Amino acid sequence: MEIYLVDGTYELFRAHFGYPSRKTKQGKEVGALKGYINHLQSLRKKYEYIGVAFDSKVESFRNEIYNEYKSSKNIDKEILDQFPLAEKVTELLGLTLLPMDHYEADDAIASVCELFKNENIEIIIGSLDKDLMQCLNVKNISMYSTRYKSFTTGDDVYKKFGVHPHQIPDFLALVGDSSDGIPGMNGIGEKTASALLQEYENIENIYQNLNIWKNNIRSGERHANTIFENYELLKLFKSLTTLRVDVKVPKKIEKYSLSKLSSDELEKFSTKYQLNINF
Repeated sequence: MEIYLVDGTYELFRAHFGYPSRKTKQGKEVGALKGYINHLQSLRKKYEYIGVAFDSKVESFRNEIYNEYKSSKNIDKEILDQFPLAEKVTELLGLTLLPMDHYEADDAIASVCELFKNENIEIIIGSLDKDLMQCLNVKNISMYSTRYKSFTTGDDVYKKFGVHPHQIPDFLALVGDSSDGIPGMNGIGEKTASALLQEYENIENIYQNLNIWKNNIRSGERHANTIFENYELLKLFKSLTTLRVDVKVPKKIEKYSLSKLSSDELEKFSTKYQLNINF
């Protein structure tokens, strides 16, 4: 049994940049929507169980604790306006929608992974988001890049970054994540972060052992001073990069099974937005 978890927000953005512009006669941009629907249709042919997570507001509880966290203020209004349409068509296509308000799409996906990680279920996360790599801590969970057509496992995470999946929040707190507006610790790159995490497991232990490792790595004293002076901020960054696994999502696998297409409604939807899609 397999379940495919779609990061709907990511896929809509991918379609926005990967598909040509398409406007209705009224001037409404629907190019991303067209590409997004094509993607969902292809998934329906492959998977029986699908969940699609969205955070159409963009802002979440993370913006409440860190003002510089990613927000909707710099996002093109043309793509923001397509979010509600994407959510609507997801349901019309018979897929389980996981709409997030206070949380992010990644939190919904992580919560589904938490529910089924010990079950005899293969979980595939359709996303490239580094945050979601922390979910790959068991063998039955992998990530699939719709862009590169490749899978990523927990072993691949270690090969690429030198840390295990459960250390991704610590790793991103140290090196930063520009896509989420997290700067990380100034001057600390991936090699330094992975070396410290391999030795000390997490940022808490790294902090407690500053006086040991500052003499054993390149630019150690400078890095130790950076972490010492910014430790509260570093802990904040870790809280931002740690996905929630307790948000409200359907708890039974049956709730993610494909339901019948709403043919009449889909036809009306396609006509209204001049999508010319065969359902």
